[in-house]
Amino acid sequence: MSIDQKPMSATALSQSLARGEMTSEALVGSCFARIADHDDDSIFISLFEDAALRDARASDARRKAGKPLSAFDGIPVAWKDLVDIPGVPTTAASAVFEHTPPPKAPAVIYENCVKAGLICIGKTNLSEFAYSGLGLNPHFGTPVNPCSKDDPLAPGGSSSGSAVAVAASIVPLAVGTDTAGSVRVPAAFCGITGFKSSQTHYDKTGVFPLSESLDSVGTFAHNIEDLITFDAILRGPTRTERSAGIVTKPNLIVPTTCVLDGLAPAVFAAFEDAIQRLKDAGYHISESAFPIFSEVTALFAKHGTLTVAEAATLHQDLLQSVEAEKMDQRVRERMGTASQFTAQDYIRLQWERFRLQDAVIEQLGNSVLVFPTVAMTAPSIAELEADDDLFVKSNLLALRNTMLGNYLGMPGVSMPIGTNAAGAPIGALFSMANTKDSELLHACCGIEQVLVSQSTLSAF
Repeated sequence: MSIDQKPMSATALSQSLARGEMTSEALVGSCFARIADHDDDSIFISLFEDAALRDARASDARRKAGKPLSAFDGIPVAWKDLVDIPGVPTTAASAVFEHTPPPKAPAVIYENCVKAGLICIGKTNLSEFAYSGLGLNPHFGTPVNPCSKDDPLAPGGSSSGSAVAVAASIVPLAVGTDTAGSVRVPAAFCGITGFKSSQTHYDKTGVFPLSESLDSVGTFAHNIEDLITFDAILRGPTRTERSAGIVTKPNLIVPTTCVLDGLAPAVFAAFEDAIQRLKDAGYHISESAFPIFSEVTALFAKHGTLTVAEAATLHQDLLQSVEAEKMDQRVRERMGTASQFTAQDYIRLQWERFRLQDAVIEQLGNSVLVFPTVAMTAPSIAELEADDDLFVKSNLLALRNTMLGNYLGMPGVSMPIGTNAAGAPIGALFSMANTKDSELLHACCGIEQVLVSQSTLSAF
């Protein structure tokens, strides 16, 4: 089977497997061939070639016997190295945990995928402890955005390796996490589709935390159909559908509060074009202020963020030990700002969070918010590494739009809508009220047909 660099649709691959046009063993072998041929060795922290090929042969045997475990039995997937996989350390991409003992039990979402026959290719790189929206890592290297030309661009973070693995067509599916934008930002920067779930949509047992209140599991693929099938697998066979009814063509609302401020010209132009295309396709789109976003922004300015407080508490012993010298010092410094955080700040943020989540549910109903995922396109890795002030400024801007959804519990899907003149991708973010994950994914199927050409997706 020939290897090319066309985007890989998991659905198309599964159909080819079912028709006998390829085997899972050959498919998995091609994934490792792509890794070997790729000139970026910062994408993966761990690789499981022997085990993956063994599992692929078992998948082929099940299919031959007419007993596949799921629609994606035999499909390769990569895992952000926050997810517990027995036999290999969960490093959180930190030198501190590089040689930590492996977990004895798998994460629930990983176990669900094993039961469905998906093939684990390896564990991907990330910003240390998942604490950055840009994806830089001084310990394991920074995965290069596959859309880069002469100047290597940042992949977005923190789920950098997972996004790059999909965008570079190494795997068709990857798992990440999202605490302030860590799936949606790299999806936008790398020109792929990313889904951030609401915080309770998936079982997070066995997923290394950053902020227990805000962490959510997310996924990467090249289309919504893949994400819907993958979503059902990650949730497991015992989870019931919570949707009260699927609205396939919902009202779209463009909030004019905060999220449209200071957009790069190319981002503004691509977003305006996407909105016009949706209007031409018959979607009802309105623009209006969304004061809840202003309330969130004001709360952060006055009280700080839950991420800082919870991350610093989680890593308190580390931060006070000599091992802290091994950390990415930018991560260490950001966690250090929690020393100014009070119990009253934390309690106020939690109280207001629950109130505002209810307000979003009441105000939005089944409508979908749509705005640019990130106000800018992917910046230069070299410039970020050389300039601490630029790093801080870029990180805040990268996460500005997405972090609102984490605090408000909103599931979100970032879809590619264009590029700037240099070819750097631009994404649009579609979000619904808390727990409306299934409604959002199904609504995005129709939106995707308007915004994203499916002709570029093939098995190989």
